[in-house]
Amino acid sequence: MAKTQDLLKKISYIEADIEIHKQILFSLPSDQRQEMEKTVQLIAAKKKEIEELLQEIRESDPEEFNRILALEKTIDQFRELTKSRQFTAITGRNINEPCVLSLQNGDTIECLVKACDSEGNWTVITLEGQLREYPGSDVAEKPVTVPVH
Repeated sequence: MAKTQDLLKKISYIEADIEIHKQILFSLPSDQRQEMEKTVQLIAAKKKEIEELLQEIRESDPEEFNRILALEKTIDQFRELTKSRQFTAITGRNINEPCVLSLQNGDTIECLVKACDSEGNWTVITLEGQLREYPGSDVAEKPVTVPVH
């Protein structure tokens, strides 16, 4: 498990590096074709490195690999929802900061992400990687409305 966590951290760092290089790519003037090609090749190499690390996880910890795939699918579903729903508040779990949705019946749902839409309904991604939706009438808390970008 420690090895898997180390591989996931490495993947996270590489993904952050890719995002930086994408920003660099978008900021390059169009007449710097050679620099653009070099940056695209670097991004492609980093993506290949991520694929290799994921393959290593698949071989050493198939259960964790399947959990990662399921979570990625759930995140994609959430992204699709953001296209059709006007979310007024989105909160994500941070280190040392829990993300919990409190229900009227006293239950709490620990989540990776919780989002309230303009109708007052809630959508969460649970720690298990499930996408769940709750009508506003079932939720005990009221959202703090913040701009969503």
